[in-house]
Parts: sequence; structure tokens; C-alpha cells
Amino acid sequence: MSNRKNRSFKARDKKRKIAKNKEKRKIYNINRQHKRRQYKHTEKVQRAAKYVDIFTKEKLCNAEILVLAKGLKFIPSPNLRHAKKTLINDFNELARKMRCKYHFDNGSHQYNRHPFLSKSGYKPYWANNAIENYLFSTRIELEKIQIKSFKDNLPKHERKALQSLRSNDRLIIKKADKTPQQLFLIKSYILKWQMTN
Repeated sequence: MSNRKNRSFKARDKKRKIAKNKEKRKIYNINRQHKRRQYKHTEKVQRAAKYVDIFTKEKLCNAEILVLAKGLKFIPSPNLRHAKKTLINDFNELARKMRCKYHFDNGSHQYNRHPFLSKSGYKPYWANNAIENYLFSTRIELEKIQIKSFKDNLPKHERKALQSLRSNDRLIIKKADKTPQQLFLIKSYILKWQMTN
């Protein structure tokens, strides 16, 4: 009888040990993955720093260095939140220009525009039937367009870094002459350098 109890205790203890070891292993794996991610990120930043020459006293964060290392020709994926709205607004502007051309064009291709002429927002109400039919059918087709979402090519921290670089008026970013590097300068530094030369 006592032998059976000992066996059951041993089995329970074994299960507890296994559960405890699983928890420890899980925590260990999570920490290991986190350390590996950190190591890869620091390596990536060090590789990116080779492509950016910084002539400032200001410190750049890692995300800003990564964004600059992508190059000046890198195009971030656009925000699709208001894409359809802007498309319709552009089409409305095209329709206004077509109607104005129909109303005011007299056939001569000579037009001397005054340099100080201000733009008017005049919207003609109606044009030729052919033009109106075209505009109507095109607008219906544009309304039917489904805009597909696509993967963002910048992580959130790099997108924030890009916004901070754009909004900082003191900084100048230029491409170096004969190397694939970007120069990162401050305006006051450039002015002093130009005054001395």
C-alpha cells in the first residue's frame, strides 16, 4: 500500500518538475530570441553607419541612421487612408479644366499668360455633351475602383525617424560627390565653412 503511494508521489513530483522545466525553458528561449534580435539590430545599425557621414554635434538615433542608409532615392510606401478621396479631387480638377477649355478656347494656340495673373476657381456648369458623357462615365469607373492595401516598407520607428528628419530645419542631407554615402550637416556648420573658404 505504501509502495503505491510513493509511486503516485513520484509521478506527481515528476510532472511538477517537467512543468517547471518547461516554464524555465520558455523564459530562456524568449530571452535568447530577444538578445538575438538586439544583436542583429546593432549589427544592422553598424553596417548602415558606414553609408552615412555625420558632420554634426547632434546625436542621431539608430532609426534615423537606418533611414539615411537606405539612400536618398528610397521611396516609402504611401499612406492609403485618403487615396480614393485625393483621386476623386484630382479628377474633379481635370473636369473643371476640360470644361474651361471648352468654354474659353477660341482655336488659336497662342496664349500669352501674364506673369502676375492669379488663379481663379471658376467652375463652368456644363460643357459639350460628349465631354459630359466622358466625365460622367469616368467618374463612375473611378468610384468602382477598389484600392488594394500593400505591405508597408518601413517599420514604425523608421517612419517616425523619417518624419523627425523632415521636420528638422537645421539639418541638411546631401549625397556625397563620388561615394555612395550621404552627408549629414547642420546649416550653421555649412555657413561657417563657406565663410572660411
